[in-house]
Amino acid sequence: MFVCRLQRMMLSMNKSLHVVIMYILVQLGLIFFLYPGEIIESASAGHWLPIVFGFAVYLFCLWLYLKGMSWGGKKDIVDLYGQLGTTVSAILLAPVFMYFIIQIIVTIRAYSEIMSIVFLSNTPLWAIMLLLLAVPTYLANKGMRTIFGAGVLVACFGLPLVLFITIASFQNVNWHYIFPLVGENVDFFTKASYYRSFFVYTGSFMFLGFVQPFYTFRTRSVIVTALCLLPMLLCAVYVPILTFGEATAVTLFFPFVVTLDVIHINWLMFERVAVFFLLSLISMMMLLLALTLWQSVRIMRQFIPRIPVSCQLIVIAAGIFAVCLSIPNIESVQHLFSWNLYVRFYLLIAVPITVYFLGHRAKKEAQHEKTAAGR
Repeated sequence: MFVCRLQRMMLSMNKSLHVVIMYILVQLGLIFFLYPGEIIESASAGHWLPIVFGFAVYLFCLWLYLKGMSWGGKKDIVDLYGQLGTTVSAILLAPVFMYFIIQIIVTIRAYSEIMSIVFLSNTPLWAIMLLLLAVPTYLANKGMRTIFGAGVLVACFGLPLVLFITIASFQNVNWHYIFPLVGENVDFFTKASYYRSFFVYTGSFMFLGFVQPFYTFRTRSVIVTALCLLPMLLCAVYVPILTFGEATAVTLFFPFVVTLDVIHINWLMFERVAVFFLLSLISMMMLLLALTLWQSVRIMRQFIPRIPVSCQLIVIAAGIFAVCLSIPNIESVQHLFSWNLYVRFYLLIAVPITVYFLGHRAKKEAQHEKTAAGR
C-alpha cells in the first residue's frame, strides 16, 4: 500500500512539474520584450509600484482561476462552460478565441521585427514570420503532450542561460538611478501604457484551464512559481533604468534588449550575449504560440467538431499569416495591441470569476450526488 501511494504521489509531482515548467517558460517568453517599455512609460519614478500592484491583481485572478478549475474536476474550461449550453458557452468563449488569434498575430509580428533587427537583418520579414508560425503549428498539430515534452527540452537549455544573462545584465547598473523610490505623482493608473502591460499576464495562464484532462497539477505549486516570477518582472524593468537612467530608458522601444548589447564578459568567447538570450526567449515564445494555437483549435472543436484538427489548424495559421503580411510596420502592431485591451481584461478578470463560480457549482453538485448516493 505504501509503495503504491508513493508511486501515485511521484506521478502527481511529475505532472505538476511539467505544468510548472511550461508556466515558467511561457511567462519568461513575454516578460523581457514589450513589458519593460510599457511600465517605464507609465511612471516617471517608483516603477516598483505599478509592477507590484499589477502582479497582486494577477495573483488574485490566478488563484480564482485555479480554484475554480480544481473544483470542476477533470474538466477543462471548454467543458466547464459547456454546462451552460451551446449559446452561452459560445458567447463566453468567443472573446477568448479572439484574444488568442490577436495575441498570435501581435507576437509573431513583434518578434519577427526583433529577430530582423538583432541577427537576421538580410532575411525577408515574411520568411521570419513563416518560421515563427510553422514550428508552433506543427507542435500544436502533434498535441498537448508533444508541446510539454518540447518544453522540458527548452527548459534544460534555455532557463540556465536566461538566468545567467539576467544576472550578468547588472554589471553596468548605477544604483543611484533607483531613487526616488516613490514619485511625486502616483498617476500610473491614468496611463494607457500601464493597462497595456497586463498582456504579460493574460496570455500566459489561460492554458492552465485546458490541460486538466492531460495533466493534473496542484494549485499551490503554480502559485509558488508565480511568486518566483516577481523578481524577473522587477529585473526586466529596473535593469534598463539602472543602466541608462529613466530619461533615456523611456525612449527605448525594447529597453531590456538594448541593455544586453552593452554587456561585456571577458572570459566569454561570444561577443553578443543578446543573441543567445533572444534565441532562448524565442524558443519559449514558440511554445506559447503552440499552446495558444492548440487552445484555439480546442475551442473551435467544441462548436465545429466534424472538421479535422489539422484542417482547422491550417485555416487558422493561413489566416494569421495573411494578417501578419498585411501589417505594414511596428506602429500598426502597437495599434492592434491597444485595440485588444478590453478583451485582455475580460480574460484577466471575467474568465477567472466565471470559472470560480462554475467550479463552485460543480463542487456542490458533486457533493449532493455523493450525499444522495450515500442514502
